Amino acid sequence: MKKVFSIFLLLAFCGTLLSQDEDSIDIAAFVWMDSMVVTASKKDFDVNEFITMVQEDKTFYQAFKNIRTLSYSSDNDIQLYDKSNQLAASYSSKTTQSSDGSCRTMEYFDEVITGNYYKRGKKLKYYTCKMYDRLFFTHGKVCEGQGGKAKKKKGMEKYVSELKKLIFQPGEKVNVPFIKGKTEIFSKKMMKYYDFTITSQTYKDTKECYVFTAQLKDKYKNNNKKTVISFLETFFAKEDFQIVARNYTLHYMGAAFDFDIDMSIELKKIGNQYVPEFLSYDGWWDVPTKKPEKAKFSSRFYDYQSNP
Repeated sequence: MKKVFSIFLLLAFCGTLLSQDEDSIDIAAFVWMDSMVVTASKKDFDVNEFITMVQEDKTFYQAFKNIRTLSYSSDNDIQLYDKSNQLAASYSSKTTQSSDGSCRTMEYFDEVITGNYYKRGKKLKYYTCKMYDRLFFTHGKVCEGQGGKAKKKKGMEKYVSELKKLIFQPGEKVNVPFIKGKTEIFSKKMMKYYDFTITSQTYKDTKECYVFTAQLKDKYKNNNKKTVISFLETFFAKEDFQIVARNYTLHYMGAAFDFDIDMSIELKKIGNQYVPEFLSYDGWWDVPTKKPEKAKFSSRFYDYQSNP
């Protein structure tokens, strides 16, 4: 259980929303739009088509897949806190990935480690750190498609695959104990808990965007055990409807576990493809028989290079 839940926390970074199914309803009828979007809808902006695009988008997922085949550098900063909110351990480094388009390796520079970040034998102590390492660090040489024919996922791999939906499709049902349909924010059962909006905003004072937001209604914010996603905000560039940023909050207080997590992700365009530029995590989780973990971490990606 503790492994499954730790995966949930870290994989909850970064996606598209729910794909249509027989339990879906016409979400466009329940979306509030600001005046600029209303004006656009009278010209060449089709609200229903936009909602469908939001639900079916795969470009956000592709942006993170792109880094597997690119060379780049990143700055990493991880901080762990004790129950008194005092810094208990930390890790920072710069990493440089080298890729020929098929295989990749990673070098580590300027590593600074404090507190009890590792156990004996330099094994990671915290599950949060284990999953960060799994997601963003490469050890040795790793090649795409390594391992031949894909095997049926089971155990932890099965949960990793399922929980990626919280990154790339955070409105879709996940097959995880106690969570499952609570993430289906566009289903008939879950829509009543949320307010949906589409607004027109300038992202970072440079990029004109449509912003789609799903926010938990005020009357459900306190002592609510029926939802997981409290806030979800996605910025779509008007020029090509590519996702350029996403912010969201996951919150749950239940008998099995509690968590409260804020995440932000930013993408940028390199050549003709999008890649991650920045992501941050600030949250805590608590499960029975396991010490609570409170952590903050951030990664900044830069110096992307095309393959020869």
